[in-house]
Amino acid sequence: MAVFEGTESDSGHGHDFCKTIATKVHLESEFPVECKQYIDAVSLFKRHSSAKNAYAGMSPGEAIDAMRAKDEGHLNSAQIIRRMTSKKNGRFY
Repeated sequence: MAVFEGTESDSGHGHDFCKTIATKVHLESEFPVECKQYIDAVSLFKRHSSAKNAYAGMSPGEAIDAMRAKDEGHLNSAQIIRRMTSKKNGRFY
Protein backbone atom coordinates (compact mmCIF):
# COMPACT_ATOMS: atom_id res chain seq x y z
CA MET A 1 0.00 0.00 0.00
CA ALA A 2 1.20 3.51 -0.72
CA VAL A 3 0.30 4.70 2.77
CA PHE A 4 3.01 2.54 4.34
CA GLU A 5 5.84 3.39 1.93
CA GLY A 6 8.59 5.92 2.53
CA THR A 7 10.42 7.20 5.56
CA GLU A 8 8.87 8.15 8.88
CA SER A 9 8.65 11.83 7.98
CA ASP A 10 7.10 11.08 4.56
CA SER A 11 4.50 8.54 5.61
CA GLY A 12 3.82 9.69 9.16
CA HIS A 13 4.76 6.50 11.01
CA GLY A 14 4.65 8.42 14.24
CA HIS A 15 3.07 7.23 17.44
CA ASP A 16 -0.36 8.77 16.73
CA PHE A 17 -0.42 7.41 13.19
CA CYS A 18 0.38 3.90 14.43
CA LYS A 19 -2.39 4.05 17.04
CA THR A 20 -4.87 5.12 14.36
CA ILE A 21 -3.78 2.34 12.00
CA ALA A 22 -4.03 -0.18 14.86
CA THR A 23 -7.75 0.54 15.22
CA LYS A 24 -8.41 0.34 11.47
CA VAL A 25 -6.62 -2.81 10.27
CA HIS A 26 -7.62 -6.37 11.16
CA LEU A 27 -4.83 -8.47 9.65
CA GLU A 28 -1.29 -8.56 10.98
CA SER A 29 0.07 -8.28 7.44
CA GLU A 30 -1.67 -4.89 7.11
CA PHE A 31 -0.10 -3.56 10.32
CA PRO A 32 3.17 -1.74 9.46
CA VAL A 33 6.40 -3.22 10.78
CA GLU A 34 7.57 0.26 11.79
CA CYS A 35 4.61 0.55 14.16
CA LYS A 36 5.53 -2.59 16.09
CA GLN A 37 8.03 -0.58 18.13
CA TYR A 38 5.15 1.20 19.91
CA ILE A 39 3.91 -1.19 22.60
CA ASP A 40 0.57 0.52 23.15
CA ALA A 41 -0.16 0.54 19.40
CA VAL A 42 0.54 -3.20 19.22
CA SER A 43 -1.73 -3.92 22.20
CA LEU A 44 -4.44 -1.74 20.64
CA PHE A 45 -4.08 -3.69 17.37
CA LYS A 46 -4.35 -7.03 19.17
CA ARG A 47 -7.43 -5.89 21.07
CA HIS A 48 -9.20 -4.64 17.96
CA SER A 49 -8.24 -7.57 15.76
CA SER A 50 -9.56 -10.11 18.29
CA ALA A 51 -12.67 -8.07 19.14
CA LYS A 52 -14.56 -9.42 16.12
CA ASN A 53 -14.86 -12.89 17.71
CA ALA A 54 -16.20 -11.49 20.98
CA TYR A 55 -19.34 -10.19 19.26
CA ALA A 56 -19.88 -13.14 16.91
CA GLY A 57 -23.25 -14.19 18.36
CA MET A 58 -24.79 -10.72 18.31
CA SER A 59 -26.73 -9.03 15.57
CA PRO A 60 -24.75 -6.33 13.75
CA GLY A 61 -26.50 -3.48 15.55
CA GLU A 62 -25.98 -5.04 18.97
CA ALA A 63 -22.31 -5.72 18.17
CA ILE A 64 -21.73 -2.09 17.20
CA ASP A 65 -23.46 -0.89 20.37
CA ALA A 66 -21.36 -3.28 22.47
CA MET A 67 -18.12 -2.11 20.83
CA ARG A 68 -19.07 1.52 21.38
CA ALA A 69 -19.95 0.84 25.02
CA LYS A 70 -16.61 -0.88 25.56
CA ASP A 71 -14.70 2.02 24.01
CA GLU A 72 -16.63 4.53 26.13
CA GLY A 73 -16.15 2.45 29.28
CA HIS A 74 -19.73 1.63 30.22
CA LEU A 75 -21.98 -1.43 30.11
CA ASN A 76 -23.84 -2.47 26.99
CA SER A 77 -27.46 -3.60 27.01
CA ALA A 78 -26.60 -7.33 27.06
CA GLN A 79 -24.44 -6.88 30.15
CA ILE A 80 -27.14 -4.87 31.91
CA ILE A 81 -29.81 -7.48 31.14
CA ARG A 82 -27.54 -10.31 32.29
CA ARG A 83 -26.78 -8.54 35.58
CA MET A 84 -30.44 -7.71 36.17
CA THR A 85 -31.65 -11.29 35.64
CA SER A 86 -28.93 -13.39 37.25
CA LYS A 87 -29.25 -14.82 40.73
CA LYS A 88 -26.96 -13.28 43.26
CA ASN A 89 -27.24 -14.29 46.89
CA GLY A 90 -30.60 -15.93 46.19
CA ARG A 91 -32.19 -12.76 44.82
CA PHE A 92 -33.13 -11.51 41.38
CA TYR A 93 -32.28 -7.93 40.58
